[in-house]
This record gives sequence, structure tokens and C-alpha cells, in this order.
Amino acid sequence: MGILEWNESFSVGIRKIDYQHRKLISLLNELVSASATGQQREVIGRVLEEVVAYTDYHFKAEEDFFRVHPRYEAHHAIHQGFVEQALALLDAYQRNEEDLTSETILYLQNWVKEHILETDVVFFRELGFVDPQNEVVVNKIMATEDDRAKIVLAEDMDDQRLLLKLILEKEGYEVLEARNGAEALALCQADSEIRLMVTDLKMPVMDGYELIRMIRKKQFRYIYIIVVSSLADKGDIVKALSCGANDFLTKPVFPEELRLRIQGGRQLLKLETQDELIMSLARLADSRSHETGMHLERTQAFSHILGLYLREKHPEMKITDLMVKEIAQVTPLHDIGKVGIPDNILGKPGRLTEEEFEIMKEHSTIGGNLLSDIYIKTGSQTMRIAFEVAMYHHERWDGGGYPAGLVGNSIPIAARIMAVADVYDALTSERVYKKAFSHEKSRKIMVEGRGTHFDPRLIDAFLALEDRFIEVREQMRD
Repeated sequence: MGILEWNESFSVGIRKIDYQHRKLISLLNELVSASATGQQREVIGRVLEEVVAYTDYHFKAEEDFFRVHPRYEAHHAIHQGFVEQALALLDAYQRNEEDLTSETILYLQNWVKEHILETDVVFFRELGFVDPQNEVVVNKIMATEDDRAKIVLAEDMDDQRLLLKLILEKEGYEVLEARNGAEALALCQADSEIRLMVTDLKMPVMDGYELIRMIRKKQFRYIYIIVVSSLADKGDIVKALSCGANDFLTKPVFPEELRLRIQGGRQLLKLETQDELIMSLARLADSRSHETGMHLERTQAFSHILGLYLREKHPEMKITDLMVKEIAQVTPLHDIGKVGIPDNILGKPGRLTEEEFEIMKEHSTIGGNLLSDIYIKTGSQTMRIAFEVAMYHHERWDGGGYPAGLVGNSIPIAARIMAVADVYDALTSERVYKKAFSHEKSRKIMVEGRGTHFDPRLIDAFLALEDRFIEVREQMRD
């Protein structure tokens, strides 16, 4: 059993996590040395306890970053399995059943090398953090798999219903069957997760037209309705659409066409849900915050003009029109985590104590975790950007920020843009603890932060757009 040496190839691009990995290696090396020099079992037992306890602590810190990864649950299960195995080894060692020192140390060393120093690196690269050579890793995180979406299938003909059910189940949907409109309506009333429906028009008890009207009249959460009918008369299709149907197919139904129509409906539902979430959360953040009245609107405008400039002047940053739109769209959520900060700290008229500032800093993690939960549930790339903005807008280009101590290009571009917009607006606005600074004084502070606090390219963009920033401030005065 040899000593493990830290190598920069083990870096995951996050200072906080790299430090914890180094600490684990240091503890393991202490365990190896204690065993090799024949130190007392009590010493070895103590160090082994520290290894197990620190690893458990490290996993909890690490998983804050992993939460948005599509394989988070699998990785979390690996962590849990290791902790359970390590605790079992420690228990056996403490009960002195046999000398497990060599086996225990070898197991721990192999696990650290194979998992922490290899698997973790892959995970963080897939999340978009830089590698040790500061090359931006462009592997995009895969969209999360939705839970099996529920879909109501309303069709009175048994053979037709079975055929459609087989098609839908093959596509991974959970199919809830109804033989008429009344049964379909009851299913929708009983289950709030239902957002999709495929229905025939001619059915007993309650036909498809009345079903659609009732769903729209009762103002359910929005349900996307696709009509399937053998009717050749276009008037019937028009009638169904006028009742509130979203789309239609004629029999016989081709599986690929049905799949694409439903996929289109799901995309529209995601956009609707996403916009509602953004507006609701932004209003929540605004009502809870002690920032000035137009802070959200100004930072949104600043972020938009910065994004447009970078897209045009810095093609190497690979910023698209859609990214510009999405970044500006979610900037109002940057301080959503302040809902978890006590009022006496948020509204304190003066400098925060060191302890109070540590509590204040938690707002970025609180907000990031909240939005990562929404991203995991919806799979929305816009929510992924919202998570990055909330979690990382207090990171610094030189690595001195929080919560992760990210350096340079490892800070998501959305968070770098937000940092410039947020700091400039804070400097030029009155707060409970300060008067508003002039544009000239604020400009000087921003420039002094070039290459330390801010991405140099962002400050160059800010200077190029200086007149636009002044114009936005004038148009959106508090």
C-alpha cells in the first residue's frame, strides 16, 4: 500500500471540491502511515473514523452540485453504498473481530482512486466545468427523463382503444382508459397530474365535443387535447377545435404521427409551466427582497444588452439568440434564495457582521437548490440557466467568490453576465446600508474588478455599452 499523490488531473474545476478530495487523500495517507509504522489500534481506529465521517460530509457538499445531473440518483446511491460499507468495516474493526487494517485501507484507496478521482471528474465535466488545462468542456448535460407522463385515452370502441393504448404504452406513457366522455372527465377531476388527452368525438353518455367544453369550462390546469376521429367532414374537426381541442388526427392513426403530435403538445405544456414558474418566483423574490423597486427590470435589461453584444462580438463564447433570451428571462430569479434569509439580516441598515454575512451568502445555495429541483422535474433548459444564475452569480473570475470558488470559464456564462448586471445596479442604487454611487464612481469600481471579480470580456462589453447602461438607468429610475 503506497502513499496517494495528488495530481492536477484529478481536479474537477471547483476549488471547494478539490480541497475536499485533497483532504480525503491526506487522511488516507495518514491511515497508511499509521498502519505501516505499527501504531496502536486506537490511533488507526481514530483516523479511520475521521475518514468515514469526512467522506460522508464531502458527499453532502458534492451533491449540491450534482443535483441537476441526469444520473444524480445513481451517483447518490453509490455514495450511500460506500458510506454503508465503510461504516460496516469500521464497526468490524472496532469490535476487534480480526485485523482488517490492510483490507480496509486497500478498499478505501481503491475506492478513492476509482470513484472520487475518476468518476467524479467525469460527472463534473458533464456538468460543464473546466478541465485542468482550462479548456471549456462543452459536453452538454442531457435532458432529464420525465416520469411516465399520464395520458387519458377516451374511446368507446374496444378494438380502437386497445390499438391506441398499445401505441401510447410503447412510447412510455401511462394510459388511463375511458369508454366515454363522462369517464374521461372523472379521471381528469381525480388526478391533477393529467395534462394530456386523446379522445374520439362520437361516444355514448358524453361525446367528445361536450368533454372538451367541460374541461375548458371547469378551468382545469391546462390539458392538451388531441382529437382522433374517422369523420371525413371537416366541419366536425372545426367544431372540435372551436370547443377547445388543440390538435386532431384521422383514423387510421399512424404511430409516428401520434407520437409527434403528443411530443409537440408536451413542449407547449413545458413552456406554459416554465413561464408561470418564472413569473411567480420572480414576484416572490421581489416581494421578499429589500432591493430598490426596479432592480429586477434593470438587471434584466442589462443582461439582455450584454448577451446581445457577446453573441455578436465573441463568437468563441458560442452564445446563441436563444441563450440571450433565456438568460434575460431568468435574471429576475437571481436572488430567489433570499426568501430563506432572516429579515433582520436582509434589512440591516449597516455592515453585516462576519457571522451575518456567512448567513447572507447562503441565499445563492438556497436559490440554486430550489431551481435545480424545478429543472430536474421539468427538464427545461431555461430552468437549468436559472439555476446557474442563482447559484453562481456571486462567483469571482479569480476564484474568490462563493459558494463554490469557481475560477474563470468554469463559471457559467449566464452567471458571469448576471454578476456584471447585478453589481453595477447595486453600486448605482441606494440600499439600506449605502447611498447610490454615481455612474463614474461605479464605472471605476467595475473596471478595477476586471480580471479579478469579473470576466475581462464582460467588462470590455460593459465599457462598450456604457451609454446604453446609463440610458437604462434613466428610463427605469426607482
